[in-house]
Amino acid sequence: MSQGASGWQAPEQEIGPAPGVVFAGPGARLVAYIVDVIIVTVVVVLLSILGVALAVTIPLLAVLPIVAIIVIPLVYFPYYWSSSGQTPGMKMMGIRVVRDRDGGPVTGGQAVLRLLGYWVSGFVFYLGYIWIFIDKRKRGWHDLIAGTVVVEAAR
Repeated sequence: MSQGASGWQAPEQEIGPAPGVVFAGPGARLVAYIVDVIIVTVVVVLLSILGVALAVTIPLLAVLPIVAIIVIPLVYFPYYWSSSGQTPGMKMMGIRVVRDRDGGPVTGGQAVLRLLGYWVSGFVFYLGYIWIFIDKRKRGWHDLIAGTVVVEAAR
């Protein structure tokens, strides 16, 4: 720390993920999540309508949309996190999920752990999500579990 003639000390520089990289704020993360949930919900509703229509006409084929209704919500987030680091909602909000250790791309295993962490974060009165406001690096429990951090995407 540097001390001037007046005895004032400059605050210590806060360490970020890397020069020029900024942790994503809770508001952008929430809006991105809401957009993604809306996308998944619309797909599930459309598949449900298709499943009902098939159940009435060709019952054997009704199994396909039912399986898709189960698989799509489980695959949506991990697929986008591990392929590009951004779900459509995150892309819209200009944020990206990266490895906490080095800022590299998230692996498939980390993406699955992060999804499991979503459930853990919400299980105890949503405390895992509220943790984003407490943690200096703005990580929720799901980020801590998976070793990830959400940052503003390069423009």
